[in-house]
Amino acid sequence: MANQMYEPVQQHWFYKEHSENNKQIWCPFSKRDSKAIEEIYMSDKPDSEKIVPTDGSRFDVDISNRLRMPIYWKAEPAEVRRCSWFYKSSTSTKYLPYDEHIASNLEEEYKKSFEENQWHKRIELPNKDIIVLHSYDVIVLFPPSLSSDDWSNTQSQIRPTVVRRGVDEFDIDEGEPEKVDHILFMVHGIGSVCDLKLRTVQEAVDDFRSVCLQLLKSHYQSSCKAGLVNRVEVLPISWHSKLHSEDTGVDEKLKSITLESIPRLRDFTNNTLLDILFYTSPKYCQQIVTTVGDELNKLYELFKIRNPSFNGKVSLAGHSLGSLILFDLLSHQKTPEENAEEGSKSTVTKQNDRRISHMYGVMGSGFVRIQYPQLLFQPTALYAMGSPIGMFVTVRGLDSLGEDFSLPTCNAFLNIFHPYDPVAYRIESLVNPALASLKPMLIPHHKGRKRMHLGKKTYGRILNDFSEMCTNINNKTMYDNKDKNSMYEVAFHHMMTLLFFLLKLVCRNMNTAHFLLIQKI
Repeated sequence: MANQMYEPVQQHWFYKEHSENNKQIWCPFSKRDSKAIEEIYMSDKPDSEKIVPTDGSRFDVDISNRLRMPIYWKAEPAEVRRCSWFYKSSTSTKYLPYDEHIASNLEEEYKKSFEENQWHKRIELPNKDIIVLHSYDVIVLFPPSLSSDDWSNTQSQIRPTVVRRGVDEFDIDEGEPEKVDHILFMVHGIGSVCDLKLRTVQEAVDDFRSVCLQLLKSHYQSSCKAGLVNRVEVLPISWHSKLHSEDTGVDEKLKSITLESIPRLRDFTNNTLLDILFYTSPKYCQQIVTTVGDELNKLYELFKIRNPSFNGKVSLAGHSLGSLILFDLLSHQKTPEENAEEGSKSTVTKQNDRRISHMYGVMGSGFVRIQYPQLLFQPTALYAMGSPIGMFVTVRGLDSLGEDFSLPTCNAFLNIFHPYDPVAYRIESLVNPALASLKPMLIPHHKGRKRMHLGKKTYGRILNDFSEMCTNINNKTMYDNKDKNSMYEVAFHHMMTLLFFLLKLVCRNMNTAHFLLIQKI
């Protein structure tokens, strides 16, 4: 110890993730973000000005109030903490940070022991936990159920846990590149959740963004280091909550007419599948397209304010019904020439011309006209994933889009689908009937390998289980209604698994993410 000098512990900032089961989940900010927060924290700025953008500027950290707040979507603020000492609780497998004042006290005691070379010091915490500083690198926590007489009893059933000082042993990311080359807005499909974990659209988009960043670092490492390739910002566009809000009263109206039997299945239908029917209603279609258009413009303007040096391009991606919403929205955009002729108008009324007659056919339908918001940007591409566009165009009565069809302000349109996705349809034959006989292009594997099956076994098992369950329900006529309801509930579980398996293919599929990236770079 004579040759060693005391060094203050390295502080690192963490934020607390929301958890429905009230578990404490603390995540470290990236090294770049934590350093930026610490610099502002140590500065002489007034508390009201101690606001730091983090996570690629998608969040702001209010240091004074210890809060992390999302910028592009609504969510509860998360607690942030300046951390240096960590422990494991009886219910957690990960290290948790001590409160800042406790960590400060522990550091003071550690410094005294280090400088005086006096170890085996006992420190009692406010919750009656006991921390023992055995040496400069051996620190343990004893639960309050252990008395001081039990400390040396190796036969005790309750064992002490290790306490960590500092973040040297934590795996902490360096951080995202500051510069953004491209923005990708993603519009969700039916429903409000994206998988069996009931994750939100924002959480699913976070996954996709992480996959994109991972691929950029692994496939374009030299270009990233040279600053030639930076990052793609992926932002979610949500419309489901607006449709099902108290303002529309949709959920209350559905509740009053919904039967009480098979409640889980009926709730799933009302909250998810009926979104398709709502979009075919002129009243709610207007609500949906207005929400999507306004959100796109708002987030685009907000992004430019927070990233004034951005001069990249913008693309749009939609999953399931979200792709149809974007297709209709882009079909009704005015070109710069049209805007110059007609002056500054915020919306365009639907007309029965060649470009947009797919809505109801050239004969019309007697429905009121939908007014489509005009976007403040011209997207370079529309990526339709697991899309029913082809089916909806056909159902609307249009036999062909024609080889001269194009989206007025969008140069590229790509239809991406998994071959076993029952929601997805091809579009090529609507452009040219001869293309129906051609096989769709296979997206290359992100590692260059030959791809086989792509989850065929998993999907096949789910589909077979679901089909068998439906058959059992239809044949189960000899049992009472209670048993039938149980069968329907099990079938509901299989249907949910099937649907969310398809959603997972979009959010976590590295081949899809890589394909989108190579379109931009």
